[in-house]
Amino acid sequence: MTSLAIEELPTVIKEDVEEYLANNPRSPAARLRPRMGMADDIWLAFIGREVRRGASGLGNTPREALDDFNRNFMEPLISRNGSEPH
Repeated sequence: MTSLAIEELPTVIKEDVEEYLANNPRSPAARLRPRMGMADDIWLAFIGREVRRGASGLGNTPREALDDFNRNFMEPLISRNGSEPH
């Protein structure tokens, strides 16, 4: 899998991702600007060197991957504290 910084994405995809981030400015994705990649037909949004639980999101589109990233960000830490994710 090849991963790209948001700034390196093809123009049409980059504009869509930037619009999503602008509409969700306080989200983890907007603050951290994860790298984007594809594995087969699945989009990935992740921080770090590899896809890990709590630091990645998957989806059929870049926006879905970013939504999943936002929903699951830090989930392992929340689980270890005994709290349920929102």
